Amino acid sequence: MKSIILGVFASLLSAATAWVVSYSSNDYISPLWLLLGQYIVGIILSPPKQKPVAPFTLHGIRLAAGIWAFAGYYIALATPGASAADASMLLNTAPIFATFYAVKQNRARLSAILAFVGVALTIISEHKGGLHFAIWQFLALTSALAYAASFIILGLLADRGEKPKTTSSVYNLLSVLVIIILIAIYRPSLPIHWWPVIVVGGIAALRIQVLTIAVTSPEASAKVSILTNLAFVWLAIAEVIQGTHYTLLQWVSMALVILGVGISPGSNAAQKDKIRNRTRRSQRTDGQH
Repeated sequence: MKSIILGVFASLLSAATAWVVSYSSNDYISPLWLLLGQYIVGIILSPPKQKPVAPFTLHGIRLAAGIWAFAGYYIALATPGASAADASMLLNTAPIFATFYAVKQNRARLSAILAFVGVALTIISEHKGGLHFAIWQFLALTSALAYAASFIILGLLADRGEKPKTTSSVYNLLSVLVIIILIAIYRPSLPIHWWPVIVVGGIAALRIQVLTIAVTSPEASAKVSILTNLAFVWLAIAEVIQGTHYTLLQWVSMALVILGVGISPGSNAAQKDKIRNRTRRSQRTDGQH
Protein backbone atom coordinates (compact mmCIF):
# COMPACT_ATOMS: atom_id res chain seq x y z
CA MET A 1 0.00 0.00 0.00
CA LYS A 2 2.86 2.39 0.82
CA SER A 3 4.41 1.91 -2.62
CA ILE A 4 1.06 2.46 -4.32
CA ILE A 5 0.43 5.70 -2.42
CA LEU A 6 3.93 6.99 -3.15
CA GLY A 7 3.63 5.93 -6.80
CA VAL A 8 0.40 7.88 -7.16
CA PHE A 9 2.09 10.86 -5.50
CA ALA A 10 5.02 10.59 -7.94
CA SER A 11 2.60 10.57 -10.88
CA LEU A 12 0.95 13.70 -9.48
CA LEU A 13 4.38 15.34 -9.32
CA SER A 14 5.02 14.41 -12.95
CA ALA A 15 1.65 15.89 -13.89
CA ALA A 16 2.47 19.02 -11.87
CA THR A 17 5.69 19.49 -13.83
CA ALA A 18 3.81 19.34 -17.13
CA TRP A 19 1.14 21.71 -15.83
CA VAL A 20 3.70 24.28 -14.62
CA VAL A 21 5.53 24.28 -17.97
CA SER A 22 2.27 24.48 -19.91
CA TYR A 23 0.83 27.22 -17.65
CA SER A 24 3.98 29.33 -17.84
CA SER A 25 3.93 29.24 -21.66
CA ASN A 26 2.11 32.61 -21.61
CA ASP A 27 5.36 34.12 -20.29
CA TYR A 28 7.69 32.09 -22.49
CA ILE A 29 10.62 30.58 -20.61
CA SER A 30 13.44 29.04 -22.59
CA PRO A 31 13.65 25.28 -21.92
CA LEU A 32 17.36 25.86 -21.27
CA TRP A 33 16.54 27.58 -17.97
CA LEU A 34 14.16 24.79 -16.97
CA LEU A 35 16.77 22.16 -17.80
CA LEU A 36 19.46 24.05 -15.91
CA GLY A 37 17.33 24.17 -12.77
CA GLN A 38 16.42 20.50 -13.08
CA TYR A 39 19.99 19.27 -13.48
CA ILE A 40 21.42 21.51 -10.76
CA VAL A 41 18.97 19.93 -8.34
CA GLY A 42 20.08 16.53 -9.65
CA ILE A 43 23.72 17.31 -8.84
CA ILE A 44 22.75 18.42 -5.33
CA LEU A 45 20.90 15.15 -4.75
CA SER A 46 23.51 12.93 -6.39
CA PRO A 47 26.96 14.59 -6.38
CA PRO A 48 29.77 12.86 -8.31
CA LYS A 49 31.73 10.50 -6.05
CA GLN A 50 33.19 7.86 -8.34
CA LYS A 51 34.81 7.78 -11.76
CA PRO A 52 32.71 6.07 -14.43
CA VAL A 53 33.84 2.59 -15.46
CA ALA A 54 31.66 2.21 -18.56
CA PRO A 55 32.76 3.58 -21.97
CA PHE A 56 32.33 7.36 -22.11
CA THR A 57 30.59 6.95 -25.48
CA LEU A 58 27.60 5.37 -23.74
CA HIS A 59 27.42 8.23 -21.27
CA GLY A 60 27.61 10.68 -24.18
CA ILE A 61 24.74 9.01 -26.04
CA ARG A 62 22.67 8.91 -22.87
CA LEU A 63 23.44 12.60 -22.32
CA ALA A 64 22.18 13.60 -25.77
CA ALA A 65 19.10 11.39 -25.52
CA GLY A 66 18.24 12.54 -22.00
CA ILE A 67 18.59 16.24 -22.73
CA TRP A 68 16.37 16.07 -25.81
CA ALA A 69 13.83 13.86 -24.00
CA PHE A 70 13.14 16.74 -21.62
CA ALA A 71 13.91 19.68 -23.94
CA GLY A 72 11.58 18.42 -26.67
CA TYR A 73 8.89 17.74 -24.08
CA TYR A 74 9.18 21.20 -22.52
CA ILE A 75 9.07 22.88 -25.93
CA ALA A 76 6.01 20.82 -26.88
CA LEU A 77 4.22 21.81 -23.67
CA ALA A 78 4.97 25.49 -24.27
CA THR A 79 3.65 25.40 -27.86
CA PRO A 80 0.34 27.29 -28.26
CA GLY A 81 -2.57 24.87 -28.60
CA ALA A 82 -0.71 21.91 -27.11
CA SER A 83 -2.53 19.56 -24.77
CA ALA A 84 -0.52 18.82 -21.62
CA ALA A 85 -2.32 15.49 -21.20
CA ASP A 86 -1.61 14.35 -24.77
CA ALA A 87 2.03 15.50 -24.64
CA SER A 88 2.50 13.65 -21.35
CA MET A 89 0.88 10.53 -22.79
CA LEU A 90 3.21 10.60 -25.80
CA LEU A 91 6.27 10.94 -23.57
CA ASN A 92 5.21 8.20 -21.17
CA THR A 93 4.89 5.59 -23.90
CA ALA A 94 8.70 5.62 -24.11
CA PRO A 95 9.29 2.83 -21.54
CA ILE A 96 6.90 0.59 -23.45
CA PHE A 97 8.70 1.10 -26.77
CA ALA A 98 12.03 0.54 -25.04
CA THR A 99 10.60 -2.71 -23.65
CA PHE A 100 9.51 -3.74 -27.16
CA TYR A 101 13.14 -3.39 -28.25
CA ALA A 102 14.75 -5.03 -25.22
CA VAL A 103 12.28 -7.78 -24.23
CA LYS A 104 11.41 -10.40 -26.82
CA GLN A 105 8.06 -11.47 -25.39
CA ASN A 106 4.58 -11.46 -26.87
CA ARG A 107 3.32 -9.55 -23.84
CA ALA A 108 5.89 -6.80 -24.42
CA ARG A 109 5.00 -6.59 -28.09
CA LEU A 110 1.28 -6.45 -27.32
CA SER A 111 1.74 -3.65 -24.78
CA ALA A 112 3.78 -1.63 -27.29
CA ILE A 113 1.22 -2.20 -30.06
CA LEU A 114 -1.65 -1.09 -27.83
CA ALA A 115 0.26 2.04 -26.81
CA PHE A 116 1.15 2.77 -30.43
CA VAL A 117 -2.49 2.45 -31.51
CA GLY A 118 -3.47 4.77 -28.65
CA VAL A 119 -0.90 7.36 -29.77
CA ALA A 120 -2.04 7.08 -33.40
CA LEU A 121 -5.68 7.60 -32.38
CA THR A 122 -4.64 10.65 -30.35
CA ILE A 123 -3.02 12.21 -33.42
CA ILE A 124 -6.00 11.29 -35.60
CA SER A 125 -8.45 12.80 -33.12
CA GLU A 126 -6.56 16.11 -33.20
CA HIS A 127 -6.87 16.34 -36.99
CA LYS A 128 -10.38 14.97 -37.60
CA GLY A 129 -9.31 11.71 -39.18
CA GLY A 130 -5.97 12.73 -40.65
CA LEU A 131 -2.48 11.67 -39.68
CA HIS A 132 -0.89 15.11 -39.93
CA PHE A 133 1.43 15.97 -37.04
CA ALA A 134 1.05 19.22 -35.19
CA ILE A 135 4.46 20.60 -34.31
CA TRP A 136 3.97 19.96 -30.59
CA GLN A 137 2.96 16.36 -31.26
CA PHE A 138 6.05 15.82 -33.40
CA LEU A 139 8.26 17.30 -30.66
CA ALA A 140 6.61 15.17 -27.97
CA LEU A 141 7.02 12.04 -30.08
CA THR A 142 10.70 12.71 -30.76
CA SER A 143 11.24 13.33 -27.06
CA ALA A 144 9.54 9.99 -26.33
CA LEU A 145 11.89 8.22 -28.76
CA ALA A 146 14.85 9.93 -27.09
CA TYR A 147 13.45 8.90 -23.70
CA ALA A 148 13.20 5.29 -24.90
CA ALA A 149 16.79 5.44 -26.16
CA SER A 150 17.83 6.73 -22.74
CA PHE A 151 16.21 3.70 -21.09
CA ILE A 152 18.05 1.33 -23.41
CA ILE A 153 21.40 3.05 -22.78
CA LEU A 154 20.79 2.83 -19.02
CA GLY A 155 20.51 -0.94 -19.40
CA LEU A 156 23.75 -1.05 -21.40
CA LEU A 157 25.54 1.04 -18.77
CA ALA A 158 24.33 -1.33 -16.04
CA ASP A 159 25.62 -4.30 -18.04
CA ARG A 160 29.01 -2.59 -18.24
CA GLY A 161 29.12 -2.43 -14.44
CA GLU A 162 28.19 1.22 -13.97
CA LYS A 163 26.47 1.92 -10.66
CA PRO A 164 23.14 3.80 -10.85
CA LYS A 165 24.40 6.64 -8.63
CA THR A 166 27.47 7.10 -10.83
CA THR A 167 25.35 7.04 -13.97
CA SER A 168 23.02 9.66 -12.50
CA SER A 169 25.78 11.93 -11.21
CA VAL A 170 27.72 11.82 -14.51
CA TYR A 171 24.54 12.56 -16.46
CA ASN A 172 23.54 15.52 -14.29
CA LEU A 173 27.04 17.00 -14.22
CA LEU A 174 27.55 16.75 -17.98
CA SER A 175 24.04 18.07 -18.59
CA VAL A 176 24.70 21.20 -16.53
CA LEU A 177 27.93 21.83 -18.44
CA VAL A 178 26.19 21.37 -21.81
CA ILE A 179 23.26 23.62 -20.82
CA ILE A 180 25.62 26.35 -19.60
CA ILE A 181 27.47 26.22 -22.93
CA LEU A 182 24.18 26.40 -24.86
CA ILE A 183 23.03 29.34 -22.75
CA ALA A 184 26.32 31.13 -23.47
CA ILE A 185 25.90 30.49 -27.21
CA TYR A 186 22.20 31.24 -27.68
CA ARG A 187 21.84 33.78 -24.86
CA PRO A 188 18.14 33.10 -24.14
CA SER A 189 16.29 35.97 -22.51
CA LEU A 190 15.98 35.81 -18.75
CA PRO A 191 12.62 34.54 -17.51
CA ILE A 192 10.10 37.20 -16.57
CA HIS A 193 9.23 35.00 -13.61
CA TRP A 194 11.72 32.57 -12.06
CA TRP A 195 9.15 30.58 -10.10
CA PRO A 196 8.57 27.97 -12.89
CA VAL A 197 12.32 27.23 -12.99
CA ILE A 198 12.45 26.86 -9.20
CA VAL A 199 9.24 24.81 -9.08
CA VAL A 200 10.29 22.42 -11.88
CA GLY A 201 13.66 21.85 -10.20
CA GLY A 202 12.00 21.38 -6.80
CA ILE A 203 9.41 18.96 -8.14
CA ALA A 204 12.13 16.96 -9.89
CA ALA A 205 14.02 16.74 -6.60
CA LEU A 206 10.95 15.71 -4.63
CA ARG A 207 9.95 13.13 -7.24
CA ILE A 208 13.37 11.50 -7.10
CA GLN A 209 13.12 11.25 -3.32
CA VAL A 210 9.62 9.80 -3.48
CA LEU A 211 10.68 7.16 -6.00
CA THR A 212 13.74 6.28 -3.91
CA ILE A 213 11.56 5.68 -0.87
CA ALA A 214 8.85 3.86 -2.82
CA VAL A 215 11.04 1.35 -4.68
CA THR A 216 11.91 -1.06 -1.87
CA SER A 217 11.68 -4.28 -3.90
CA PRO A 218 11.24 -5.51 -7.48
CA GLU A 219 7.50 -5.91 -6.85
CA ALA A 220 7.27 -2.36 -5.51
CA SER A 221 9.21 -0.99 -8.47
CA ALA A 222 6.70 -2.62 -10.83
CA LYS A 223 3.76 -0.89 -9.15
CA VAL A 224 5.54 2.45 -8.89
CA SER A 225 6.72 2.51 -12.52
CA ILE A 226 3.20 1.74 -13.78
CA LEU A 227 1.67 4.51 -11.70
CA THR A 228 4.26 7.16 -12.59
CA ASN A 229 3.71 6.46 -16.30
CA LEU A 230 0.04 7.42 -15.91
CA ALA A 231 0.63 11.08 -15.08
CA PHE A 232 -1.31 12.08 -18.20
CA VAL A 233 -4.51 10.77 -16.59
CA TRP A 234 -4.37 13.49 -13.93
CA LEU A 235 -3.67 16.09 -16.61
CA ALA A 236 -6.68 14.89 -18.61
CA ILE A 237 -8.88 15.18 -15.52
CA ALA A 238 -7.57 18.71 -14.91
CA GLU A 239 -8.28 19.69 -18.50
CA VAL A 240 -11.83 18.35 -18.28
CA ILE A 241 -12.40 20.33 -15.07
CA GLN A 242 -11.12 23.43 -16.87
CA GLY A 243 -13.69 22.91 -19.59
CA THR A 244 -11.83 20.90 -22.23
CA HIS A 245 -14.15 18.53 -24.11
CA TYR A 246 -12.74 15.10 -24.90
CA THR A 247 -14.23 13.07 -27.72
CA LEU A 248 -14.94 9.36 -27.48
CA LEU A 249 -11.95 8.69 -29.74
CA GLN A 250 -9.66 10.57 -27.36
CA TRP A 251 -10.92 8.62 -24.34
CA VAL A 252 -10.43 5.35 -26.23
CA SER A 253 -6.88 6.35 -27.19
CA MET A 254 -6.01 7.09 -23.54
CA ALA A 255 -7.57 3.81 -22.43
CA LEU A 256 -5.40 1.89 -24.90
CA VAL A 257 -2.24 3.60 -23.66
CA ILE A 258 -3.22 2.92 -20.03
CA LEU A 259 -3.80 -0.74 -20.91
CA GLY A 260 -0.47 -0.91 -22.73
CA VAL A 261 1.36 0.56 -19.74
CA GLY A 262 -0.46 -1.74 -17.33
CA ILE A 263 0.41 -5.01 -19.08
CA SER A 264 3.96 -4.03 -20.01
CA PRO A 265 6.39 -6.62 -18.56
CA GLY A 266 9.11 -3.99 -18.68
CA SER A 267 7.71 -2.57 -15.45
CA ASN A 268 8.73 -5.73 -13.64
CA ALA A 269 12.29 -5.29 -12.42
CA ALA A 270 12.57 -8.92 -11.35
CA GLN A 271 11.74 -10.10 -14.87
CA LYS A 272 14.34 -7.77 -16.37
CA ASP A 273 16.96 -9.07 -13.93
CA LYS A 274 16.19 -12.64 -14.93
CA ILE A 275 16.53 -11.80 -18.61
CA ARG A 276 19.81 -9.93 -18.00
CA ASN A 277 21.23 -12.86 -15.98
CA ARG A 278 20.27 -15.37 -18.67
CA THR A 279 21.94 -13.20 -21.30
CA ARG A 280 25.15 -12.99 -19.27
CA ARG A 281 25.20 -16.75 -18.72
CA SER A 282 24.64 -17.31 -22.44
CA GLN A 283 27.50 -14.95 -23.32
CA ARG A 284 29.87 -16.74 -20.92
CA THR A 285 28.86 -20.10 -22.37
CA ASP A 286 29.45 -18.88 -25.92
CA GLY A 287 32.86 -17.55 -24.91
CA GLN A 288 33.88 -20.97 -23.65
CA HIS A 289 33.15 -22.67 -26.99
